[in-house]
Amino acid sequence: ALVAHAVWTGGRADERAQVERARAELAALDTTRQTAQQIRREAGREAEAAQAELNDFAQAMRGATLAELQARRRATQDALTRLSQTLPSRFEQNRQIVTGDTAALAAGVLARIEIAKLERQLAFLKESIAIAQGNRPARVLLEKLKGELRAAATTLQAAEANCTSATKALQAFDDKWFGARWIAGGRRERRVLASEKTAACLTRDAAQEAHNALAAAIASTSLALNAGEATIDTAVIAATDAIDELERNSAERRQQLAARMEDASGGITGLAERYQLARQARGALLILLGIIAMPFVIRALFYYVVAPFAERRNAIRIALPGIGDSPLPAAEPSRISIPVTLEPGEELLIRQDYLQSSPIDAKKATRWLLDVGHSLSSIASGLFFLTRISGSGSTTVSAVKDPFAELAQITLPRGASCVLHPRALVALVQPVGETMWITSHWRLFSLNAWLTMQLRFMAFHGPARLIVKGGRGVRIEPAQAGRIFGQDQLIGFSADLVYSVTRTETFAPYLFGREQLFKDKVEQGSGILVIEEAPFAGRAAGEVRRGLEGALDAGMKAFGL
Repeated sequence: ALVAHAVWTGGRADERAQVERARAELAALDTTRQTAQQIRREAGREAEAAQAELNDFAQAMRGATLAELQARRRATQDALTRLSQTLPSRFEQNRQIVTGDTAALAAGVLARIEIAKLERQLAFLKESIAIAQGNRPARVLLEKLKGELRAAATTLQAAEANCTSATKALQAFDDKWFGARWIAGGRRERRVLASEKTAACLTRDAAQEAHNALAAAIASTSLALNAGEATIDTAVIAATDAIDELERNSAERRQQLAARMEDASGGITGLAERYQLARQARGALLILLGIIAMPFVIRALFYYVVAPFAERRNAIRIALPGIGDSPLPAAEPSRISIPVTLEPGEELLIRQDYLQSSPIDAKKATRWLLDVGHSLSSIASGLFFLTRISGSGSTTVSAVKDPFAELAQITLPRGASCVLHPRALVALVQPVGETMWITSHWRLFSLNAWLTMQLRFMAFHGPARLIVKGGRGVRIEPAQAGRIFGQDQLIGFSADLVYSVTRTETFAPYLFGREQLFKDKVEQGSGILVIEEAPFAGRAAGEVRRGLEGALDAGMKAFGL
């Protein structure tokens, strides 16, 4: 982004420099145009003065003799020759036009006006001499001018048709849809059409001027022939061909500069200035920074406002009537396999995946459900199609298909209860003929229940021995003054403990998404806490499952399974 910004800034500076140069040149062209108009006005005044002088000259020569007319013609011819020699060459005139030397051009225009006056005087003298000699040459000239006028009329008509056609073509292009006009090549096509229209119409104007000049010449000749008066045509008197060419060059240059400025305004800089992209980019940057910072702001709000409020809500305590002793802590840590020796009058219910070996003379049967009263819960947590074993001997319980699972044993004396997730229960030992007493406890109106996403708690009542599994081990430890642990680590706890949530200990890991906002907490009791060492052991990258599997996990947790 920084490199792109640097390149764009450099290109923008170059474009601005080009635009400034174009504007300066346009200002110079405007000055030249104003000077040309001033020269035209001065030429008009000089032409009027020349016309008046010609009228006076005609009146003065009206009564002259043929010899006097011929002598005056020779003097006028000599003056015309001397003045013509002072005119600049074509090369010098082109240089004056290209460089915009308006002072030199103005001097040339005034010299041409004087030359035109002398030429008219000379023509008047020739016509007067011709009249004195019988008017024959003047009539021949008049017929010649009329023939040239007819040819000029034909040329003017053709030029008018070309100008009209080019104008219609340009208008048809401009009437197109905006997108069709400005696709690749559209702008160049319009410039070509505009250039053709300008050239055709300039040709038409030149033809019109030639036609008008011939018509004026015919009128002047006719007037000189019939009335003996000398006239001067304004277009001829002005002699402003150089000024006309200068204005045409200036107009073409203005079109080129306008096209260049239009191209510059159509680029990224023009778009940036037109739509104020710099200000929009600053606003977008602030919005982007707000979007990036918003999760951190929300997490800070949750950590310092919402979490302390939730901690002060009433905790969860599973109150059971007639509750007696707490479960006995495990005598040894969890391990991969546990041998179970049944006492007389006991039986073992075990999941088939955890039955590693059993005595030959043991009695075996199938137990369809762990608890018929909790049929759906038994099916959802995998406690169905259990193997029931009774008799003497030792049965080995081990995770046959799970390489990360370790097992631990919880002893529940009679009257003791333990809140447990059934998904962790792999086997239990209970008296023969008795069914494990399991009770459900809902906490729909507890904020702590909603924060832990567990709305139902299932309590297992003794006497029994429960064998539970956990990823890379199960820890059974006394609650004592209270324990804090991760929500996914919980397997179970004694029913007389107080269960709630607490804010995670450190702010920075939570702020950057490394820890959850809440952790579980048990306190105020003498029971035990059963937690899993590594809840995500065996899962890909240790992530929570997504999609339908994740939804199923969340639903089973909400229902205490």
